Amino acid sequence: MPIRPVTGMAPLPVDTPDDVAALMELLQRPDSDTRGLGDHLAFLAGTRPELFRPYQEAVITNMLERFDVNFEDQCLLLGGAPDQCVEHLARRLRQHRSFRDAWALAAIGSAAALDAIADDVRHGGDREEYELCGIWVPPTGPARNRFSPHRRAVFLAPIDKPGELAAVDHPVGLPVDQVAQRPSTTPISWHYLSLRHTDVPGLPAWPADRVHLVGIRAGCSWTLHAGIDDYGRYHSEAITYDEPPSPAEQETYRLLEAPDTGLGSVELRCYDADLVYCNGHIQLTPGVVGTAGGPPIGLYTNPSCRSCGRLMFHVVTVENQIREYGDGWRSLFICEDCQTVACNATGWN
Repeated sequence: MPIRPVTGMAPLPVDTPDDVAALMELLQRPDSDTRGLGDHLAFLAGTRPELFRPYQEAVITNMLERFDVNFEDQCLLLGGAPDQCVEHLARRLRQHRSFRDAWALAAIGSAAALDAIADDVRHGGDREEYELCGIWVPPTGPARNRFSPHRRAVFLAPIDKPGELAAVDHPVGLPVDQVAQRPSTTPISWHYLSLRHTDVPGLPAWPADRVHLVGIRAGCSWTLHAGIDDYGRYHSEAITYDEPPSPAEQETYRLLEAPDTGLGSVELRCYDADLVYCNGHIQLTPGVVGTAGGPPIGLYTNPSCRSCGRLMFHVVTVENQIREYGDGWRSLFICEDCQTVACNATGWN
């Protein structure tokens, strides 16, 4: 069954308009299992979000406290909700701040919603609350989404021989000298994943064929910023840590760096009814290691470009198990105008 509620709730059908109507009736009941219903709504977001549109206004005005759905799924379920919903949320935020109202406003994503977010932040609203969702508020004008609304599940397929990597579009386990301009001095020690940016719908134009998610000799949490050369390799690397790794930790990672281990390729597939939806994610699906596109995971502050200060554009987030090194999530961001990247590591939530 593709819906596996984290609470152990028995899965319900979510295939027809009548099924969705029954689901929404349950959501209104004070004794309902909102987390279990949230997994059903995540399935709906990944398969047939259009079935939810008749309920957008009712949820926004009366049921947000019970709407236990991750932001990335809210973008699909609440996206494009009517302007009266925007006005309702903006008014509530002025009266009594709630992250649920801010998330819903950001998820709507319409021109009116982005204007309302900018107005909220410029009148004292919490900028970081929106930046966690991938929404940037510039000095003037409307807020801007710094993510693609299109998501792709990242499936991993192992590769046995290093020579096979050259033939795949999205390799896992490239040598460091293929992703760093100065391999003898770079802090980059590990390659997780490269993606052809044109295969992730909605990504901005990028001068290189691929973007690379890489790692350093540290666990979590860290961010590596870099520029790119004419071949897409990284240079001018700069690292920030929450807590710098000790020499012993760095030595542990050095000993793990067998270059021909953990090789593979990834395939990007549309969200559909073949994925397993549990606890607001799809990670229990066999072979899935993350998501390309969509908003960032929203657990920690997202990186801003070191050159222009703009919130960077989310490309992909995967588990460290894509190529075992470190512990937690690994994410890749770009600033398309400054042609810079940021790779970061965060722990499990």
